[in-house]
Amino acid sequence: MFAIPGVACLIVFILARPQEFIPLLQRVPFLHLFTALCGLGWVIDIRLRRLQPIGTPALPWALVFLAWAVISTAIMVPELLLSKGVEMAILFALYGTIAHGVQRFRTFQAVAGVLVATCLFITFVCFHQGLSPTQCVGGQELAGEINGKPDGRECENNERCYGPDAEPGLEYRCEHVGLFGTYSVQGRIRYRGELQDPNEVSLAMTAGALSLLIAFARRKRNPFAVLVCVAGIGLVIATVFLSQSRGGLLSAMLVLGVYVVRRYGVWTMIPAAAAALPVLLFGGRGGASADTSTQLRYEAWATGLDMFKNNPIFGVGLGQFNEHHYLTAHNSFVLTLAELGFIGMFLFTTILYISVKSLILGVRDLGKIPGAEAAHVWGMALLASIAGILFQINTLSFAYHSVLWIFLGLIGAWSGAIRTHMPEFKIRMTWRDVLIVLVGCVGYAFVVLPIFLKYKGEL
Repeated sequence: MFAIPGVACLIVFILARPQEFIPLLQRVPFLHLFTALCGLGWVIDIRLRRLQPIGTPALPWALVFLAWAVISTAIMVPELLLSKGVEMAILFALYGTIAHGVQRFRTFQAVAGVLVATCLFITFVCFHQGLSPTQCVGGQELAGEINGKPDGRECENNERCYGPDAEPGLEYRCEHVGLFGTYSVQGRIRYRGELQDPNEVSLAMTAGALSLLIAFARRKRNPFAVLVCVAGIGLVIATVFLSQSRGGLLSAMLVLGVYVVRRYGVWTMIPAAAAALPVLLFGGRGGASADTSTQLRYEAWATGLDMFKNNPIFGVGLGQFNEHHYLTAHNSFVLTLAELGFIGMFLFTTILYISVKSLILGVRDLGKIPGAEAAHVWGMALLASIAGILFQINTLSFAYHSVLWIFLGLIGAWSGAIRTHMPEFKIRMTWRDVLIVLVGCVGYAFVVLPIFLKYKGEL
């Protein structure tokens, strides 16, 4: 499959960001190169008839959503049209090539392996960072964080970083310093690029590694391979604890909970929730800082709602939320509502809806078919991952995040692989489904969100 090498490289370069800590890689625009390689590989596979030009259930909605994002930007901030258009092109190439360049479970497993290996690398870097000694990090303060570099001086608190050895004019924080120039934020582990937020890196670890490692463990018959998967699962869970992310911990519990409920029934949710409660109470970040963070999120949601009211059709434009508020939206649905208007949020929600529908119907039907073990195992893994993602994107600006679109692509690839063996497996967005999503979006934008924010004192 000629498309797979480009997909694998794109996943590594977008998530692991080796070009940021290996200077030699900065001389070539690898992201654009690999994006082109993905498209070229897909065309070659089609020409050689190794792939069938069959669209996934979410493809038309994804195309319209990304096109609407470009249209909104062209109308509201035309000077950013080129840069935002390139961003959307890379995102669609990542999604589209995964979703349509993988039509066999063997190649699906290969792409899933690349994603797991990448996420485990990130997990190890973050785990090492969380256990490393604290050092002084000096730089410029931006939104309560330091954007700078560690200077090698060990410290116990922020005050110890100021003194005769401190550079004049710099702000300092005492943080854990890890590999490749990474360092924590307020003692919470994080990575680089799109994963420099502790909550986002925790979601990437739980979605990109935890559930897929469970799937690999179920597929492997070699005891050593199973042991490696179990060790990886333990590393992910331990690192999520170091992130101090309440959402990340709950997402991990949801991933595991999907398997428990599927195996033992819906009634197991009650004891499972009771067992998870102490973990959430003592594992996540608490105290005044957590309460302040929650309040700031409500403020951002209220600001996003105001943006929507002022620009209900086109929104304020792609990537413009921070131009109207000092914080990001901290909610993917509020983000799309504010930046792309009601149509944008509807299209985004529809993509999520049809993807989840594909998984639910597929897992349900495959459980009754002999010889469909591989499809069932990977379907369960994707269902567990998307459950954690759907929960946490309510508190994260994840609408255009690579991790989300990688998984949307994997869901499309999974349904495409099923259709290779079962052509009758077709998932469609019916008028009833459209009505469900439309009513849900209207209720959220005009009823649920305003009432909730009014209750919290933000409106």
